[in-house]
Amino acid sequence: MIESILVALHNATTLLFGVYISAAFLGIKLNRKNIFILFGFSCAVGAVYIEVFTLFGETVTRQVYPFIVHLPLVLFLMLFYKYKLVLSLMSVLTGYLCCQISKWVGIAAEEISGLETVYYGARVITTVTVFALLLRFVSEATAQLIQKPDKELLILAVMPLTYYLFDYLTGVYTGLLYSGKAIVAEFLGFALCIAYLLFLLVYFKQYEEKREAEQKIRLIEMQRANSQKEIEANRRSQYAVSLIRHDMRHFLANISAFIDNGEYVRAKEYINEIISQTEKTAPHKYCKNTVVNMILSSYESDIHNNGIDFKYEVQIPEKLIVSDIDLTSILSNALENAIHAVLRLEREKRFISLDLKMKESKLLIELKNTFYEKPEIIDGIPRSREHGHGFGTQSIHYVTEKLNGNCQFAVCGDLFILRVIL
Repeated sequence: MIESILVALHNATTLLFGVYISAAFLGIKLNRKNIFILFGFSCAVGAVYIEVFTLFGETVTRQVYPFIVHLPLVLFLMLFYKYKLVLSLMSVLTGYLCCQISKWVGIAAEEISGLETVYYGARVITTVTVFALLLRFVSEATAQLIQKPDKELLILAVMPLTYYLFDYLTGVYTGLLYSGKAIVAEFLGFALCIAYLLFLLVYFKQYEEKREAEQKIRLIEMQRANSQKEIEANRRSQYAVSLIRHDMRHFLANISAFIDNGEYVRAKEYINEIISQTEKTAPHKYCKNTVVNMILSSYESDIHNNGIDFKYEVQIPEKLIVSDIDLTSILSNALENAIHAVLRLEREKRFISLDLKMKESKLLIELKNTFYEKPEIIDGIPRSREHGHGFGTQSIHYVTEKLNGNCQFAVCGDLFILRVIL
């Protein structure tokens, strides 16, 4: 009786582990909505599994398991969550590889105790523990790695695919794997899984370092370009100031003539016109913060040359709690995406607005823009239909999560809206 319960519990936890960890590896948030959706899929697949097991027995069920569980899961991730085939396949194969940890621990426990009930009990406990550890330490890394190009993803998929084929060909469809001691044979999967997870962690660390280096280079390049623009602006300002200084005696003479003739209103208008001309000689500053000012200045020419109606309200202090690198990553990607989104529109419909302010020690960023094609938002993240695009929103989401902030992507009428709280 106890053994039957443990067997059923083992089969259920293994199925749920595979479904949920495959989704987590893709970066699907395990919120309430997705938990119920994935649980519904698990129940449907589980019902098919039970039916096949009842009709054909354990051996046949193990042999057709890839067709009643793994293949439907790949198709579900592709069709429902809109992930590419290579991504869905890689996540499912990686999830299957991770099952080998509990399998080896269970065999080791049975070998030591000599009890089959211990095998199933150890597997259930290990499955739950491994799931928690993977969700906490590994799923974020894999979610970032899958944004890499397909060629690099195929390299990452070689290891889980190799083991998947090895396990089924030698352990399910033939008995080659178990020609010796089981604990020795299953150690291959155990060791392979540990090595693969360590590789993911190391690779993710290198990926983060590369990403940070690229942002630093981008920031330095923006600083260089901004310095060049300021030099040119100062030269123009100096020339304009010299002209105003040269014409000052003519201005004063005209003002004096207006006053002598009692034309005080005209004199005031003339003075205001002179003030307006002198203010134009000052370089444009969006705010006191150097980095924000530099970022907005770097996109100034793109916005102006493409006839984009740009409205902004920036009220932030000189110093922010957010690092220059993270702020550059979020704001630059947001502006770049917004400019790209409006370019396919007619000039009179190109609109971007930016609101930057502090509220209760939190930095609030709100960016709105019109668009030609309505973005598809899946699981809270916009999915780009264009090849090579979509990394900007992923970067914004990743940096915001890293800083324990919150970001929201939404569509309201003809406007795409990004809100970030840091």
